[in-house]
Amino acid sequence: MYFTNLLKILDKKGKGWRQYTVILLDGAPYHTSDVMMEFFKEYQVPVMFTGPHSYDASPIELFFAAFKSKDVNPEKLSTGKK
Repeated sequence: MYFTNLLKILDKKGKGWRQYTVILLDGAPYHTSDVMMEFFKEYQVPVMFTGPHSYDASPIELFFAAFKSKDVNPEKLSTGKK
């Protein structure tokens, strides 16, 4: 549903967005599932996947880390996987 709404917004901004935009995603199973891959193909969504554990290739991860540790976690509880 998120990607459907995102595509509607991008299409409103300009139909040619696919020519100069790439959606960068991590390799999470919900991003690489058969259902999502078919969706990307059907709607001609240009996607690129980062490699495993390649946080340096995705600067947004730095934002998420800061956000999780400060803004939504004032008690500084562990947010990592164990």
